[in-house]
Amino acid sequence: MSLARAFSAGVCVVWFAGGVCGAPPLVLSEFDTPFQFTYGSWENRASVVAGKARLRGDGVTGQGGGGANVSLDLSASAEDSPYLKLRVGPQNKVGLLRVLLRDAGEQAATYEFVVPPAGEEFVTVYARGGTALRTPMSLEKQGVPFDLSRVRQWQILGDWSDKPCDIEVESIGIIPANAEILAARAEKERKDADERERVRKEQEALSARYRVGAPDAPVIRQVSRVAPDVISLTIQSGRVVPSTLAPYAPQAGDERVERDRQVILKRGGQEVGWLIGGAFVPDGKRDHLVTFEKFIGDPLLTFAADQPANYSVDGAQPIAVFRKTRATDWAQPSKVFAMEHTIYLKMGRPLGTGRAHLIGLKGINVKKPLAVLSADVDRVRSEAIHVHQIGYRPDDPVKRAFLSLWMGTGGPYTYPDTLNFRVVEDMSGKAIFTGKVEKVLGMQENEQLQRADNFSKTNVYRMDFSGVRTPGRYRIVVDGMGCSYPFSIAADVWEKAFRVQMRGLANERSGVELAPPFADYRRPPDFQPALGVPVFQSTYSILDGSSESPELAKRSTGQRVPDAWGGYHDAGDWNPRRVTHMRVTMAQLEMLKLFPEFFGKMTLPIPHQTGVPDVLTEALFEIDCFRRLQKPDGGVPFGIETDGDPVEGEVSFLQSMPAYVYAPDPASSYYYAAVAGRAAQLLKKYSPELAKTYRESALKAMLWAEADRAKRKEAGTLKQLPWTVKDDRNLAAVILYELTEDPRWHEVFQEETVLKDPNTSLFIWGTAVQRDAAFAYTLLPSRLTDPILRDTAVDGLRRQADAALEYARGNAFNLTTPDKGKPLILGFFSTPDAIELCRAHYLTKRSEYLAGAVQATQFQAGCNPGNRTYTTGLGNNPPKNPLFLDTRRMGVPAPTGLTVYGNWDRKSIPDFSEWVNQYFLNPQLTPPANDWPVTEAYFDIFLAPSTNEFTVDIWAPNIYVWGYLAARK
Repeated sequence: MSLARAFSAGVCVVWFAGGVCGAPPLVLSEFDTPFQFTYGSWENRASVVAGKARLRGDGVTGQGGGGANVSLDLSASAEDSPYLKLRVGPQNKVGLLRVLLRDAGEQAATYEFVVPPAGEEFVTVYARGGTALRTPMSLEKQGVPFDLSRVRQWQILGDWSDKPCDIEVESIGIIPANAEILAARAEKERKDADERERVRKEQEALSARYRVGAPDAPVIRQVSRVAPDVISLTIQSGRVVPSTLAPYAPQAGDERVERDRQVILKRGGQEVGWLIGGAFVPDGKRDHLVTFEKFIGDPLLTFAADQPANYSVDGAQPIAVFRKTRATDWAQPSKVFAMEHTIYLKMGRPLGTGRAHLIGLKGINVKKPLAVLSADVDRVRSEAIHVHQIGYRPDDPVKRAFLSLWMGTGGPYTYPDTLNFRVVEDMSGKAIFTGKVEKVLGMQENEQLQRADNFSKTNVYRMDFSGVRTPGRYRIVVDGMGCSYPFSIAADVWEKAFRVQMRGLANERSGVELAPPFADYRRPPDFQPALGVPVFQSTYSILDGSSESPELAKRSTGQRVPDAWGGYHDAGDWNPRRVTHMRVTMAQLEMLKLFPEFFGKMTLPIPHQTGVPDVLTEALFEIDCFRRLQKPDGGVPFGIETDGDPVEGEVSFLQSMPAYVYAPDPASSYYYAAVAGRAAQLLKKYSPELAKTYRESALKAMLWAEADRAKRKEAGTLKQLPWTVKDDRNLAAVILYELTEDPRWHEVFQEETVLKDPNTSLFIWGTAVQRDAAFAYTLLPSRLTDPILRDTAVDGLRRQADAALEYARGNAFNLTTPDKGKPLILGFFSTPDAIELCRAHYLTKRSEYLAGAVQATQFQAGCNPGNRTYTTGLGNNPPKNPLFLDTRRMGVPAPTGLTVYGNWDRKSIPDFSEWVNQYFLNPQLTPPANDWPVTEAYFDIFLAPSTNEFTVDIWAPNIYVWGYLAARK
């Protein structure tokens, strides 16, 4: 019998131990039908069976929820309290359940329930503190009331912990307040009053400490419009004073503290920095000091900044104030954030244009409590307008900007359907094009990336001006709102972007001195055996386990490898130099192969090699690291690595760890053979003697790998190799076939090529990924190819390009990849996965593939809610604090051309580098970092590996796509 029927039958239901019989409850669900939707760990796991919601089973944790859409008027129950009737199983570790109600205006109210101990009986639990419907624990949108008369959805969800859930729920409903509920409310009110008094005193003390107009008070950096009725104030609080690196000058009383391999200098009772010294100095000698970073600045008193009464706009008070607070830097090792606060003042009506507006701040501890919103609306940049900061070539077939706004505590914003935009000349303000703003994503609509969601948590609008072809410097202006960053339409925009990324490779060189004009900073040679840095040979192969295994050092032979230097640092640190880095090298080589005239003439700020194009010279710098590591019999190792990550505080040229060279393996040897073989082919035109050197090296690597393969095949262990090895072999074979025209390599290629199937996919993760080999085959002279295989390769590449276009159509910003299962991490949002679109365009000249490649660059180049690029030195708003240890410890700006990993989707990969969010960002950001939209959740804070680090191999799409768009005819 349901609760509602029980009351109608005159049955008295006991709710608390004391027993209370009152008015009948309102049942929201007694689970006589299944959930209409589930998500998180409950998706496809939580079920409804025999009138019970079963929140249990393998994989069901607190990170999930489910619910149903309804149409209810609960206004008559405003003073009543929600309840859950549930039974807790012995495996349960979830301490809290929540009930969420959503109204027709998309406001959400949440009520919390403490989960009782495990037991055999169903018990009824009321919302904490006996809270009434009208006073939920939290609202999704600050300042927006919840409409109980138009409830459109209910949900039950966990506490979002990863602990196992073992609960059955019999019903969800609302019960009139009884004596115990009223007593609970009274107790809660008493505690709330005590808490309010405590907070009042604390805020009073903070206001006395952090005064308006203080020297280190937060500063208003920008005043703009983000909507016709919303003003945005950008306030910066605090800054990080960089480290310095200098020879250590001892002082009386200095102490050394050893901690986790670090040596810390303690001076005057305070720890002040790291003492460092390289592996090539005498044991124990630490002759340089890296000072700790310092934080300067007062925090913004957000309790004051969140109050509408503390603002006036031309004398009028805003009707609501919303805020989002992001971190903009992170002092180390103190772990204190510098913050940027964006305050949104929602006015009761649209602001007038043609005159300035005076904004007053009262009781908010900023340096200057008056601000002016300029009358020149068309020249004030609005964060809501997102533009391509690389710019466009005049003949690019797609040119777009975007409009979107998520206001943090204020949630999404809906713009009117009647908005227009203009493309105006940056200097004169003259309009050269006018168009309509077009909605491409509603806030209640989902996009389809790796999973379905609205990844911006708001409406997204597009502004298309593809017909503009006149070169110039422009801005996008939206009626009554302001403008975008300036951008260029010019013939060389893509070439400039390509050069920036190439500059990044030069700044990542290892083993040589870096200094202007060849680099952006001064750094002595690092990891140079000739200078005494120990690099030892190991018997450990990458095929023996992971690249981070301690076995690499444990299996050291003690034999030094004098030629183990060069290549690129892996990332912002320097410990590995890996064969996989040559993916970016292969992208350079392919660009030179496709467009020899364009890239053959391009000069780069690197040491030149007589007669050899600079793009090829840069590629050879990386290849030569592995050519030097190649064994006399031809085998090539995975690379060079230290035993663990760098010691905190150290720099690459004064680091204290020895390095080790892996043993050769067939996977590395095959890929090296492919890269060196392509370099040899290209060098024929420029330096025949040098071409011969790389040809011989490539063939030796291939022959060694083939001999190793034959041994494994005979021993019956060939299938134990990673599945990707056959793809590396396939690529090497086709490249060496072109280089030598020896039919044996064509036969090797044909052994395992997927092109033997006319309906093949060139990308089957876990089985075969042969896009590179297929394209290489299409580039062979026709006399060397099997025409059927070549046609199959072209068809396969076109299908990959078509898949990329289909993926792009499924999301607002046209993020692109041919792999619909690609994880949303590690460069997904910061590089354009459009190589297959470029290849398909090269082969077919079909315009839709070129348009797809151009639109694939949008998000990474600034068409995103954060209005940022992801490459240092590129565009108007690049990263300033990438995870790049050398310059950070030296106290100088990060060098140009470092493309960071960028945003990541924590819902699809919740455990990926979560510590930064969990322990640091979530407690200090508003809203918490985990609640930010994926497309905006990049924080430029240096020490966040999942977003702010990089590896050079993820730069390959930038080299390829930007290079292709620059050179294509």
